[in-house]
Amino acid sequence: MEIIRGQKVKLTDILPSQQFFISVNVQSPFVTDVALFGLDKQQKLSNEAYMIFYNQPKSPCNALQLQKQEQAFSQFLVDLNQLPNTIQKMVLTLTVDGTDTMANLGNSRVEILNENQQMIATFLLNGNMFDKERAVMALEVYQKDGIWRLSAVGQGFNGGLPALIEYFGGEVAESESTPKPSTAPQSTVNLSKVTLTKKDEQHRISLSKKDSSFIVEAIWVDNGDDRADNDDLDLRVGILVEGQNQMHYVHAPQQSGSLTNFPFVHHLGDVRQASVNEPGTEKVEVNTNIAKLIGGRVALVFSVYSAVSNGVVSIASLQPKMRMQYENQVIECVFNAKVSPQAQRDDVYTYVIGLAIIDENGIVLQHSGLTSKPSSEATPRLVWEKGQPTIYMDGQPIFKTEVDDSLDKKSSGSLTGMFKDIFK
Repeated sequence: MEIIRGQKVKLTDILPSQQFFISVNVQSPFVTDVALFGLDKQQKLSNEAYMIFYNQPKSPCNALQLQKQEQAFSQFLVDLNQLPNTIQKMVLTLTVDGTDTMANLGNSRVEILNENQQMIATFLLNGNMFDKERAVMALEVYQKDGIWRLSAVGQGFNGGLPALIEYFGGEVAESESTPKPSTAPQSTVNLSKVTLTKKDEQHRISLSKKDSSFIVEAIWVDNGDDRADNDDLDLRVGILVEGQNQMHYVHAPQQSGSLTNFPFVHHLGDVRQASVNEPGTEKVEVNTNIAKLIGGRVALVFSVYSAVSNGVVSIASLQPKMRMQYENQVIECVFNAKVSPQAQRDDVYTYVIGLAIIDENGIVLQHSGLTSKPSSEATPRLVWEKGQPTIYMDGQPIFKTEVDDSLDKKSSGSLTGMFKDIFK
């Protein structure tokens, strides 16, 4: 069933159980953050642990969970049986950063799915419903007279995500080292997310002293052409140690790497396609001690590749982005058509989503947007020049059916042997 703005329904009339899913499909030219606020009977965020978003995907009781979040798709699990009595309302919100407004929102939808992931209700949203607002309160699930109900709100809000948090009675964590005094305790929410959209735009994060790793994801969406055979991108990582000349590559399935041995980068598996409901995601895990273990700075170039065999498709239509997550920090390098106009061609096969420069103390993540030349199968290649890595789009082609050419023949494909050969 389709519900319209202002409509209210009892959940018991449309759902057989207290567990369900809320999915959000957003079509927009800008980055949209989706969050679910769990509010008390005063409609306040009295406990910041019940704001579910990219930086806090689960509530303490697991009753609210952000189970999927890609560039255009998010899905929350809601289990009312597990929800504490202090939470009386949930508000689903959409927000944008910078000067973008919801007036530019494309045809988007919020769906309610039952516990078997079957769609029960749909609420449609688009930019014609809004003006200069930077946030939308899209949907509410609330309790009244002991009965849980659903309300299609669709109300614009002039502020962004920080303003929404304050509107609901929360407090955004200050970036300064000295906190401001407060006369009353407030929920404090850490919004540690940075979005990079411009060529060579950078952000540095500091590494903690403990042994750990960080995740880098390549995320792309279905291109909407009703074909399932041309939505496959492959995440590749090119690695170059400062002072060395030979590149090493990690890619699935042949050369997945290792987290505990050289190259200290591990590909977590090949994904074949994306769909409307489940965008494609390939992940690599990187040992945060990589520079210490190798004994010098390391540059990693992250790229996605669309094989010629996938058929006619432009990389731009798949809207690839890179997301790096380390502890509570999230950095995204988002596709920008103005930076990468060549990616709109259907004969451009490789797109560089980002570059990481890692030393023992931190990581610099840099937006790229470089593409291969038309009809070229070349792989990104790194060269250290004047203390900085430069990307050249002239590396040897790499195919899934071939052994990685970067492996030293003497070591018979052993990464450990290759590591010894490099530093002998």
